[in-house]
Amino acid sequence: MAASLLLVPSTSVFANPPTSAAQGGMYHRFQDFDWVKYTQQTLDDLKGKLNLKPEQMAAWDTWATGVMADANQHQEKAKAERDESVSMKRASMNETTPERMAREIERLRKQTKWMEAHLERMDAALVRTKTFYEVLDAEQKTIFDLFWTVVHHRLYGNDRWQMPMHMFRPRMMEGDQDEKSKQ
Repeated sequence: MAASLLLVPSTSVFANPPTSAAQGGMYHRFQDFDWVKYTQQTLDDLKGKLNLKPEQMAAWDTWATGVMADANQHQEKAKAERDESVSMKRASMNETTPERMAREIERLRKQTKWMEAHLERMDAALVRTKTFYEVLDAEQKTIFDLFWTVVHHRLYGNDRWQMPMHMFRPRMMEGDQDEKSKQ
């Protein structure tokens, strides 16, 4: 999961990120982002850069299958959050303050449960990544490490690993802001 959550669109994707001109704002610009499609594209890009040997393919397949499973889970969760957000906005207009507070407490409890499950997925992803990493030669390890550093810099503009991904929306590249965000 660590890698899958970091597996994000390659350079070409951020050169032309999905936008929704009617809604504006970064959250809205990425709400319909197809994490599965771009995770696959990023995996394909990485696989080409690594120039894997035949004896490394089984480890790659195991690792990449886990990454894609994580990307699918991430996309499903993001869709559920968008759907829930829309219904919650409508419901909150007609609720009393105690009802809104109770709903927020329940949302936080759900989020806490999700974060616990997320940590378990991250642990499993770490094991998968270490297992794959061990079959790489020194040059491939350098490529793998640099690949993820570049991907992360592109997203966040720094070296920190910011998790969970759903809480941190990718930073837009300079010059890629909508008119509202420039004001």
